[in-house]
Amino acid sequence: MDTRGGLGKGLSALFENKKIDPNNVTGETAKTVTTNEQLLIEIEKIRQNPYQPREDFDEEKLKELSDSIKQKGVLQPVTVMAAKDGNGFILISGERRLRASVLAGLKKIPAYVYNTTDDSRENLLELALIENVQRADLNPMELSDSYQRLIDDCNLTQEQISAKVSKQRSTVANFLRLQKLPVEIKVSLRKNEITEGHARGILRVDDPAAQLVLWKKIMQEKVTVRELENMTKGTAKTKKKKSSSGKPPLDSYLQEVENQLRVFFGTRVTIKAKTKQTGEIVIDYFSNEDLERIIELSERR
Repeated sequence: MDTRGGLGKGLSALFENKKIDPNNVTGETAKTVTTNEQLLIEIEKIRQNPYQPREDFDEEKLKELSDSIKQKGVLQPVTVMAAKDGNGFILISGERRLRASVLAGLKKIPAYVYNTTDDSRENLLELALIENVQRADLNPMELSDSYQRLIDDCNLTQEQISAKVSKQRSTVANFLRLQKLPVEIKVSLRKNEITEGHARGILRVDDPAAQLVLWKKIMQEKVTVRELENMTKGTAKTKKKKSSSGKPPLDSYLQEVENQLRVFFGTRVTIKAKTKQTGEIVIDYFSNEDLERIIELSERR
């Protein structure tokens, strides 16, 4: 369940970035003001933000949050802005709480009203992203997609994004690297089937086909992040040796085979071409147990 502390941090950062004092947030069309100066707004007057960064909502978790709301109410206000046409409000953040409140049968919900009528695509996306990022409310793929949308739709640079969300530029760049993953792996990360650590480990392998093989192995065999690191640790070193030795690099087919063998055996595998039609395959092992594991894998086929 969401916590009050997380929201406070998010709203402070949001208002700070937009140079608005949260104490001066008002809502003239709101129905009621509570003793805590939170506005109670009729749920039916709140429209969804079409640029909401979050795309997937776990139905079971929504039900759990709904049950909690029935017992304790909405502990954390949503954030909205008045619609430019004067017809209700547009949701900036808190869609999980809004959906759960509907499930709980609530007619009104506590809300902070953000004092702006700029409902442009860029502003709605930026507001929703900043609020969600500051509350650590997005999974890694949703966050990566949101950063990419700020670049594509709002023409922001990585440096500008870094300043707006109060993150290091290197952090933003690392999340954007997830965009290089094949679609299947992106979907898997968005569904929390794999972790961010798994995704970054997969990115250590350049070839998309090998990445998919590695991802399937993670899914089928429940490979841990540590095991994945061991499986891919030879990739960068092998490239450096090739570039410094002066030997011609492997052609794309042999490089793909090499990557697939590394994934299959879970260790460093090197293909050394001697002629156009001959060569050798070197499979590294680091203990007797590791050797037995490799032999067992070889005997499966």
